[in-house]
Amino acid sequence: MQTPFIIEQNDHQLIGSKADITYEISFEHATRHCISIRMIIANNTSSTIIAKSPVWIPGSYKVRDMNAHQHAVTIHEVNGNPLEWKWLSKHVMEIHNTSKSDIVIAYEYYANDKGVRTSHVNRNHAFIMPVACLMYVEGRMEEIHHVRIDAGHCEWKHITTALSPVDQSDNPQIPTFGALNYHILIDSPIEVGNHRCSSFEVAGAKHEIALIGQESVDMDWINGEIKRAVEIQHQFWGDLPYDRYVFFLMIGEGLRGGLEHLRCNVSAVEPSAFLDRTSAQGMMALLVHEFFHTWNVKRIRPIELGPFNYEEENYTTMLWLAEGWTSYYDDLLSYRSGFYSRDEYLSVLAQAHLGKLARVPGRFAMSLKDSSFLAWTKLYAVSPDQHNQFPSYYTKGGIVALLLDLLIIAKSDGKHKLEHALRAMWEKYKVDGQKGFTEDDIIAIIETTCNVSIKQEFDAWHNGIEELPYQSIFDQIGLEWKEHQAHAPQEWYGDFRPFHPKNPHIFFGSVISEDYGRLFVREVEKNSPADKAGIGIDDEIIAVNGKRVSTRIMLINALQSQGIKQPAELIAQCDGRMYETKVQLIPAISYSLKISDTITNKQERLLEYWLNA
Repeated sequence: MQTPFIIEQNDHQLIGSKADITYEISFEHATRHCISIRMIIANNTSSTIIAKSPVWIPGSYKVRDMNAHQHAVTIHEVNGNPLEWKWLSKHVMEIHNTSKSDIVIAYEYYANDKGVRTSHVNRNHAFIMPVACLMYVEGRMEEIHHVRIDAGHCEWKHITTALSPVDQSDNPQIPTFGALNYHILIDSPIEVGNHRCSSFEVAGAKHEIALIGQESVDMDWINGEIKRAVEIQHQFWGDLPYDRYVFFLMIGEGLRGGLEHLRCNVSAVEPSAFLDRTSAQGMMALLVHEFFHTWNVKRIRPIELGPFNYEEENYTTMLWLAEGWTSYYDDLLSYRSGFYSRDEYLSVLAQAHLGKLARVPGRFAMSLKDSSFLAWTKLYAVSPDQHNQFPSYYTKGGIVALLLDLLIIAKSDGKHKLEHALRAMWEKYKVDGQKGFTEDDIIAIIETTCNVSIKQEFDAWHNGIEELPYQSIFDQIGLEWKEHQAHAPQEWYGDFRPFHPKNPHIFFGSVISEDYGRLFVREVEKNSPADKAGIGIDDEIIAVNGKRVSTRIMLINALQSQGIKQPAELIAQCDGRMYETKVQLIPAISYSLKISDTITNKQERLLEYWLNA
């Protein structure tokens, strides 16, 4: 009989609980970026214990040597007697415990990597990603696990985690937190330090915010914005699947990205998110995205993603559901939350979704389902040439979700949307959450719930490599999708005097990095002017039309001044050997998605139905 896959947990379930697997975490060597960990394993029934470290993080599809930073390992009985043990592989150890006594695995973990998937500790704080540093016992993953956090060596006031408190006293000296099983444990990050905290309630559930960083932030403002996002998603789904939820928000230069968890998410932004309006909109869309995952992928999940095998890749062709659909709804629900105006939302669709995919030649080379299946070696094994090789299941998956939504609206004459099918999936999960969803399940639920036939289009868009039928879908709701030449705007002296006309914006087709006065090519788009001129990745561009260029601005200005009438003459080098080439620049393409000037009453009705809840 298969063990139930339990991922739901409420705080009251762990109060006063007992555990035979406990982790004691302390920070005696925080200044060396080290976490001290003691894993106590009690009630052993076998003379051989197999302890393992996961090799990947759910939600991040890449095999990682996460225990590479584990060191100073000692293993002994609780009374101090050493035990014999050996490594079976880089992440698996075998322990001989002939007396079947309680044992301790003690080690240090070097944590000096700031990010949403990694652990970091210094004199100021500790952010712990349990999946990266807490081992598990083979065959005992379904037991209750406890974590005791001793911050006595540091002057830290707060511990924030989605793990549930175990202690019944209000202020225990060494707080203990718990999870019903290992799956929940490793999906529950921990922040210990003097971070800023706030909270609010929606539908009887408590929501906590842990702001990690030194930047000055108006906590009332961010509290109100996140609360608004939660309220909109509560309306979208109909209920909340938790009693308490944590938003971890990291702020720092160079930080970006997010990772979803069962009862929390970790998002990272640069300080500009609180200084610039557009950056703030991007931050809120990120938070909406990670929060949407609370339902979509953590619970409404592809069948292959749970129960997890933490020792190898877990392949699925359905990351278009997990990430693509979430990428579609993050901006749509940001619009419904009031973070975008209508015109801004349509512009985001045009530029950050449709226009972004249009700049990916790899969309004609690999299907959406194959892009998902090969995520382990494609999306997460970053290549400078990847945009020429395959489409991201985030970007193309989000666009396919948009087209599916509009197709359903048009075919049902404004009676149903894709979100109705999502809510039906949510209701199905609540009845039986043990089993994930297959592609056939998704198609059947859409067609049954929305009373439309979409299988033909669904199959073509997910399996094919042809261009998607944008305009034929957008026509149904009165939208116009256009690609047009990007003209430089006319500028004026004062009110009446025209400034000299500028060349149209040009397209070169490469990404350039600037390194101490030298310009290096980092990406080249297939069939672009740069590609046709023979410019390669890692080449250095030295001069344009005989003039030295040492900054990106100088290069852009030189190419822009050249225009499209005559080729530009470039001097570059590859592997230390100079070469000359000519590049024929072409006009840059701009993208727009706008409401048609001739929209009919029916189209307008369907448009309003799409955009509004």
